[in-house]
Amino acid sequence: MQQRTYTLLDELDSVLSMGKKVPLSNLCMVDRDHCRQLVREIVADMPADITAAEGIIQNQASIISEAREIAEQTKADANIRANHMLTEANNQAQNTLQSANQKAQEMLTKSQEQARNMVADAKEQANKMVKDAEERARQLVSEQEVMARAQMEAEEILQETQQEIEKLYHDVYQHIDDVLAQLDRSISEKLTDIRMTRQQIGQSMASR
Repeated sequence: MQQRTYTLLDELDSVLSMGKKVPLSNLCMVDRDHCRQLVREIVADMPADITAAEGIIQNQASIISEAREIAEQTKADANIRANHMLTEANNQAQNTLQSANQKAQEMLTKSQEQARNMVADAKEQANKMVKDAEERARQLVSEQEVMARAQMEAEEILQETQQEIEKLYHDVYQHIDDVLAQLDRSISEKLTDIRMTRQQIGQSMASR
């Protein structure tokens, strides 16, 4: 409402307040012409006040509409960004898993090759030890007076040979177990990285 309208209303209120009271009643005497003039001026100013109020309402509607458009655009941008982050996270997880699988396969192949070589060397060494023992036993038993000693020594050699063979097999299996344990730790670490990536993705989605 314009300032002039407020002034006219204040003046009208002042006229009514200053009116002389009629005895024995709530009525008062005022300048009727003056009051009518004030009312006519107030009525004349009202269209301008209404127009100003309508302009304010239109501006308010425009601001609300613009705010809604900005909110919708922000929401769309957030969805696009979230989908992009999710795609990147999935790609990273797939690459990490593929790398872990490839490394695990390489380590397994290498350990299998090392195990085969160790087993082959153990067999070759065991066969050589058995042949040497048999050859020495034959030399010992070729003489009749040392027959008993030769048999005893041959049994000791065979027993030692068997112990060496068992030790070689134990070392081979121990090496295989160590390689597999290392492979297990490597795969566990990769799986831990994947779980952490998934947890970060879940936390990012929850915060949205």
